[in-house]
Amino acid sequence: MLVSVVIRSYNRYPALAELLEAVLRQQDAELEVVVVDQTTEATDEARARIAELARDPRVRLLQFPPLGGPRARNEGVRAARGEVILLMDDDDLPVGDRWVAAHAANYADPLCVAVNGRAVVEGDRDPPYRNMERAEKNVMSLSWLGWQRPYSKVNIKKRVDSVVGGNASMRREALARAGLWDECTPVEDEVSFAYRLRARLKPGEYILFDPACVMQRRLDVPGGMGKRYQGPLRHARKHFLFLHRIVGHYLPWRYWLLQPVYMARLWLEVADWWIDWGREPGVRKAARLGALAVALPVLWLWWLGGEAVRRVRTGPLAHEPTL
Repeated sequence: MLVSVVIRSYNRYPALAELLEAVLRQQDAELEVVVVDQTTEATDEARARIAELARDPRVRLLQFPPLGGPRARNEGVRAARGEVILLMDDDDLPVGDRWVAAHAANYADPLCVAVNGRAVVEGDRDPPYRNMERAEKNVMSLSWLGWQRPYSKVNIKKRVDSVVGGNASMRREALARAGLWDECTPVEDEVSFAYRLRARLKPGEYILFDPACVMQRRLDVPGGMGKRYQGPLRHARKHFLFLHRIVGHYLPWRYWLLQPVYMARLWLEVADWWIDWGREPGVRKAARLGALAVALPVLWLWWLGGEAVRRVRTGPLAHEPTL
């Protein structure tokens, strides 16, 4: 079984080189590596190292201008030849030399259509979640509001509802059936694919969370899209677009009838993210979150108006891109 490892990369050549070296060391697996390279800034030394690694016949280096997250993934998947597609980003690393083999082993069961592996973070707290029982229960689940709950650091093997965009694999046939990743959202683009894949499973088919497929998340790698370093207002705006364009499209009655609930849930998402990643002192974090809570109803209406104007000017957004 040929496994296509599809890697998105943007301005992270040193990290990409480490990842390519780790993937090419994989044992007991037939693989190809498809790199969607969108790099605009790199040293000559870094470029030479990537060119050297790309001489391996298993590697295909596809070069594009910056495409954005979901479109880059879609282009890589379309170029892949494998029966199984395995996704990874340039700021993460497989753990061990049987990572590809661990994913591939699950497809011995023809009813397994997709697999998500476990994530580990160096220096993470132990246990990785405050409520491990809740995390294990909800790993890779979709909430009633349509939000994805990854909890990908748990160590339990079970059938789940969704996959994320890294350390996740799926059969090519399942991609042909469910479509690829919607390109109209700047964040959480995995969710629409999860909606469609879940809805189109045949009787007996399942999505699996397998902790034997381990990925190291590297949270301090410079470059990329810089999502961890944006301010709370920008973070809120991007997640509003996800809610409006993805949840509003696939779960329209729920989204439009529960606008205040989604507004509150958006604020909680921003608060949780800003507490973890904001670089400001605690008092300033609290002040900015308080200001966002006060301003959010007005911002929400303003953003809704902007989306209405966009729709009049350009028409409805495209969904469900095909393989």
